Amino acid sequence: MRFPLRALLLPLLAFQAATLSVSAQSNAQIESHPATQVVLSYLRYAMAQDWTKSVALLEPESVTDLRVRYLERIKQASTIDEEIAMVRKLNCNNLSEVEKLTDVDFYIAYHKGVQDRFEVTPEILEQIRKTMGVKLLSLGEETVEEKDYTHVLVRTKHQNRDREVSSLDMISLVKIDGKWKVTLLAQRPIVKKLEE
Repeated sequence: MRFPLRALLLPLLAFQAATLSVSAQSNAQIESHPATQVVLSYLRYAMAQDWTKSVALLEPESVTDLRVRYLERIKQASTIDEEIAMVRKLNCNNLSEVEKLTDVDFYIAYHKGVQDRFEVTPEILEQIRKTMGVKLLSLGEETVEEKDYTHVLVRTKHQNRDREVSSLDMISLVKIDGKWKVTLLAQRPIVKKLEE
């Protein structure tokens, strides 16, 4: 007599569901966390495409990593046309000019290049600013390798031309010298070799 796998798994899943406790957070609890204001400012600046202000809220290591990885992609381009296109996205003439960009200048040029590619006009930016809404959904905290992290789950909405755009995003922050900074690195998988 064969037992379906489902018959074995259902009791196990029911047991796990019964033993898990989930604590719901109120919006007031999320709003009162000091990292939340950084998230709201970062999203406001990013949606308004104010890259100078948004980069100020980023962890410096994340900005450096973004620039280094983009340079690697340029150097690994399979054709000269691909390399030229990647360089021109930054409003630079050649790889040497890209390499001379500071981390902050790279971040600003990179995002302005994306903005230009999608033809975001000042009128569209104003529409986005006026219609942007952020709903705070959840907040989680953890310490990894002696660094404090906060992860904030949000639902953003805005109008763009004749469309409403809604997105679910998780913004991760790391505490540096007592201040919360948005990190682009926290959501990457961490792989460690097991000790034998």
